[in-house]
Amino acid sequence: MCSSDLLGVQSAFGIMGEVGAIVMSDRVIRITAQESALVDTSAVVGLQQSLGTLRCQEMVEDAIYQITERLSKLERAEREQDYETASQIAHVLVELTNRIGLPRMSVVATDLADVLRLGDTVAISAISARLIRLGEDSLFTLVRLGGDGV
Repeated sequence: MCSSDLLGVQSAFGIMGEVGAIVMSDRVIRITAQESALVDTSAVVGLQQSLGTLRCQEMVEDAIYQITERLSKLERAEREQDYETASQIAHVLVELTNRIGLPRMSVVATDLADVLRLGDTVAISAISARLIRLGEDSLFTLVRLGGDGV
């Protein structure tokens, strides 16, 4: 992709040439270093480019809903020590977070799946709590960056 194509994608998506700024409607949203580490904007731009803006927005909104639901179920499964359910949820979260550009969350979900397989209850509790906190931060950032649309 040449630089003019990238600028066209960035313009269509609302990303201006300056790194760290996204324009949504009439406002400019500054992206902090911490937020940029939570959301891989290039993955979201790639989705938008391949699916179109409306379909991308629908896909991201659906993924946010699914991730939120899975995090709630994970919290319950961990509390009830239902590690089989927690393992299934962790694997789904890896797939969902990879799909919409949440790499840190995907890594932590993979770590959770690994410790669930090993049966390390102390690590399961710690990593589950970390995944839930990171999930809240990641989804909040994704929604904030998306504004009324991705």
